[in-house]
Amino acid sequence: MPTDLSPKVSIILLNYNGAEDTIDCLKSLQKISYNNYNIVIVDNASPDDSMRKINHYIQSQPLIYNVYSSPDEAMQSQLSQAELMLLQTEYNGGYGYGNNIGIKYALKHGADYVLVLNNDTVVDPGFLKPMVQMCEDDESIGIVSGKIYFYDRPDVFWFNGGKFNPWTAKVKHIYFNEKDTGQRPPEETTFISGCMWLVPRRVFKTVGFINEEYFMYVEDLEYCHRVLKQGFTLKVCEKSHVWHRVGNASGVQFSAFSVHMMSKNLVIFIKLNFSIFRLCIAVTYIFISRSLRWIKKNNMKLLRSHIRGMVDGLMR
Repeated sequence: MPTDLSPKVSIILLNYNGAEDTIDCLKSLQKISYNNYNIVIVDNASPDDSMRKINHYIQSQPLIYNVYSSPDEAMQSQLSQAELMLLQTEYNGGYGYGNNIGIKYALKHGADYVLVLNNDTVVDPGFLKPMVQMCEDDESIGIVSGKIYFYDRPDVFWFNGGKFNPWTAKVKHIYFNEKDTGQRPPEETTFISGCMWLVPRRVFKTVGFINEEYFMYVEDLEYCHRVLKQGFTLKVCEKSHVWHRVGNASGVQFSAFSVHMMSKNLVIFIKLNFSIFRLCIAVTYIFISRSLRWIKKNNMKLLRSHIRGMVDGLMR
C-alpha cells in the first residue's frame, strides 16, 4: 500500500463473529487503486476465534501491521507507517462504539478522511478515488457513499441513495431491488446507509461521533440527521461500486433482538428529534404497519418483540 500526496484515508472495518467476511473484504481492499490509505480492523470483542483467524491471515500477507489488545493501547501508540491495524475492544458496545474507536484512532493518526465500511462487503478496485474527489471538489459534502449492490445479484441495487420520511419514520432505499440500467442517484439524499460512509475529517469536528446509545440500528439515520442539521449534504458517487452480503454483519435479519432494537430505536430517534405531533403520527404508523407485517407472517414472537421495543422507546 504505497502512499502519495493524495488525502490520507483510513478504512474502518468492524468485526463481530465474522472473520471470513472480514478477510474477504480485506482481500478486495488490498487490490484497490487508491494509493494513500490504511485499514483499521476493530474486533468488537467477538466470543469466537475471529481475532486468531484475522491475525493468521494478516501474518501471511506482505503487510506492515500492528496488533493491539485494547483500545487504550491503540490510542497510546505513536504515529507509525503501519498499513493495517488490528485491535480488539474489551466488550461489545455495538456498531457506534466499535466504529468510534476506529474513527478516533484514525483521526489521531492523521486521517484526512475516514471510510466506515461494513465488513460483509467486497469493493471494486476503483471505488475509493472518485468518492474522495467528490469531497475534495465540494466542501459542503458531509458523507458520500457509492452504489451498493447485492453480493449474490451483482447488478441489482441494494442502495443508490436514500430518503427518510419523518411522518412515518420510514427509510427508503432508492431503486432498491432494481437492476442497474444506468439509474442516477437522486440529487437530494436524506439518508445514507451505514454500510459505507466516506466522511471528511472536518465533519467529525463539527458533528461529533456516532451515537453509541443505539447499539445497533438507526444510528446511521441519527448521524445523517445531525450531519444535515449542520448544513452538510449527503451524496452518492456513481463511479463507486460495492457489493454487500446483506444481513451478514448483524447475523439473522429478523430475530427477536433485531426487531426489538429497530422498533425501540426508531421511536427514540423520532421522540428526541421531532415534534410531539410528528411523534404521534410516526408511532401510530410504526405500530400498525409493523404489527401487521408480523401478524400476516403469523409470527407472534416477533410481534411481541416489536411491541416491547416501541414501549421501551416511549418509556426511555
